[in-house]
Amino acid sequence: MVRRTLITFLIALVSWAAAVDAVVHPFRSQDPVVGVAVAERIASSLVDAAVLGPEVAPMLVAPVVVPGGFLNPLAVAPDGAFDLSGVALVAGGTGVPVVVSGVLTIEDDGLRLDLVGAVDGALRRTTVRAPMGDLDLLVARAAPRVAWWAGVTARAARPLDLAGDDQAPARARALIGAGFPSEALELLEGLTEPHPIDARLRDDLRAALAGTADGDPALAAMVALSASDPEVPDRAFARWRAEGGPPVADVWAGAWARGIGDDAAADRAFAAAAASYPFGRAAQAADRVTAALDADDAAAVAAARQDLVGLLDAGEPAALLAAALVAGALEDDDLEDALLASLGRSAPFLVYPFERRSFLAFARDDALTAAQTLAIAVELDPDSDLYWTNLGWSWYLLGFLERSEEASLRAIELDPGQYIARFNLGLVRVVTDRLEAALGDYREAIRLDPDVDREAIADLVAAEVDYPEAVGVSYALGFLRDRAGLREEAAEAYERYVERVAAQPDAAGADAARAREAEARIVALRAPLPPIEILDPPTLSLGRRGPAVETAQPGDPLTVTFEVATPGDALPRRLELAVELLGADGETLVADAAAVDVPTGAIGYVLDLLEIELPETLAGGDYTLVVVATGDGQEARATREVPVAGAPDRLRRLVGRGLVPTTLETGQNLISARDLGVAPSTVWARWLEELRGAAALAEEALPVATSGRFADMSGGEVFASVSEADVLDFVDHLLESGANRSTFVLADAFAQWALDGAP
Repeated sequence: MVRRTLITFLIALVSWAAAVDAVVHPFRSQDPVVGVAVAERIASSLVDAAVLGPEVAPMLVAPVVVPGGFLNPLAVAPDGAFDLSGVALVAGGTGVPVVVSGVLTIEDDGLRLDLVGAVDGALRRTTVRAPMGDLDLLVARAAPRVAWWAGVTARAARPLDLAGDDQAPARARALIGAGFPSEALELLEGLTEPHPIDARLRDDLRAALAGTADGDPALAAMVALSASDPEVPDRAFARWRAEGGPPVADVWAGAWARGIGDDAAADRAFAAAAASYPFGRAAQAADRVTAALDADDAAAVAAARQDLVGLLDAGEPAALLAAALVAGALEDDDLEDALLASLGRSAPFLVYPFERRSFLAFARDDALTAAQTLAIAVELDPDSDLYWTNLGWSWYLLGFLERSEEASLRAIELDPGQYIARFNLGLVRVVTDRLEAALGDYREAIRLDPDVDREAIADLVAAEVDYPEAVGVSYALGFLRDRAGLREEAAEAYERYVERVAAQPDAAGADAARAREAEARIVALRAPLPPIEILDPPTLSLGRRGPAVETAQPGDPLTVTFEVATPGDALPRRLELAVELLGADGETLVADAAAVDVPTGAIGYVLDLLEIELPETLAGGDYTLVVVATGDGQEARATREVPVAGAPDRLRRLVGRGLVPTTLETGQNLISARDLGVAPSTVWARWLEELRGAAALAEEALPVATSGRFADMSGGEVFASVSEADVLDFVDHLLESGANRSTFVLADAFAQWALDGAP
């Protein structure tokens, strides 16, 4: 979801002189440029077909208007457009009959391209292979398959030389698809003897960026979205639609018009889209729902809802998905569930409808539907620990405890940090009379997430009723409440455990031993709480791992470290922390607060979570630092004096903030705490040497600066001319930005600052 202001989506499309026959999306590959290059060769080999190539497809599907912003249907496809579900959504969302994508991988014995396609509503897939490095043979074997899907023929593709002439055009196409047309044009302008196809792309892109009516109308329309004159995109969209653009052109036109407040134009565009294809109907329905909600018109909302109802039998995945997303924004659970059910039937490879329906089912306490949908979800995505976790919970609710345990174990196998699955596993084991195993699961869950999940406690409360014969449930409930700091509630649960064990004349030895432990814990829980205290005065340092500070300087970022301890059995499970720096008259100058979960059974705990940054304008003198820790109704307080002298120091602030620039080639740190003892000019000279040494690389990699002190200078000129004053201004910019605890390449960060106008 994005904010409800239209973002510029830059798309380069081929000529729209005829209706579009096919989309060839970039293939996913380890090197994205390779995937784009192979897709382009396949697209350009198709004869007598209007094809949208890989510079088009990544951003072709238009978003739909929803309350509060826009939603792109592809956002819910985990693998984007690279699998069967993705190509189905692209086909439905664009109205183009054939969409092809896939995944290019390197195997031990060569290259493999898994092609997927949506062909007139049907899904297709096939695999082609070629020897290692032979991309031309891979294209030659894949192109006829794609041509057959599209109902056209394939000519022999021109050779692909990514180590030579084809590298820059392939990178340019990848940049266009990613939304960087200006950078793409720079690459294309640098070609000395471009192939006619690449030259045409260069000319079309040049025209689009210039805002002229020449070249590719679709590209012109997308670039026009950033124009300050609203009539420019209006004209561009009109030309795009008039010259044979696919139905999605009307959806884009409607979204743009609605975004700038031209409601009449938006109504016309969405009406045209609705008359063209199902996704257009969904986009129009979404727009109407949003307008009705914005107007707070209940009658209009009800009428617009009927538009969504009318899509239940659309049978087209993109339309159903868009309608379901809008129903979700309406919080109409019943309609959303019905649309998702229809979507699941029309797009059986898309996991989203099954995931979302399971959440809706849980919300209405429908464990059976949740289990049914999650069983499909784990088949579609067997590596999802979330789906296995939730499937385990649904099986528990249905009483299938063995299946629940198996699902939870699978979730933990996939992600050992899946603490919710640990809680679920503990619950299954405790209701099946395996208290020791359950306590082990609960301990591990709490280790992973010390803030005890309140739902896990509620589940045990319900289990006491549902499984009265499982006496260990009361002990587990006391255990979790105890860890959560619910002292009296924990004691009550332990009491029930003791009573239930005592009621068993033949209680096992383990139960009797646990009962004695519970009795001892009851006494401890109901005893007066031991005090907590802060041992010794707090210490200060420049950052968490920086040098100790006895006398601070204005602007210093200081970490406050202290130890909280208790003479009792254990500290409270949760502590609230606060620190203040007080002036001479007691006013608070700076402050910080934090909360921390204390390890179970700890009697002393060293804390370094509180941080204060002294004002740069702080006058010299003595100030008072006050630290407070509270928990379980207990409070500990400590103070210390903080002398302040001197002036703000850039190096101290960098060290205290944990901002560490590194060299470009070796990654070596360019500052450390040891530099606080040397003259600052020595450090800045080191930075200057690093930046000037990167001038040659900057000349190749960076565009010409367009604003600020470096305006009209190439990357190499910027880096070669940098001065110590520039470096100090860059450091001030870093500090003013609020950046904290970051390691970064100095040359990269400086380049971004320079290109941003060196603010």
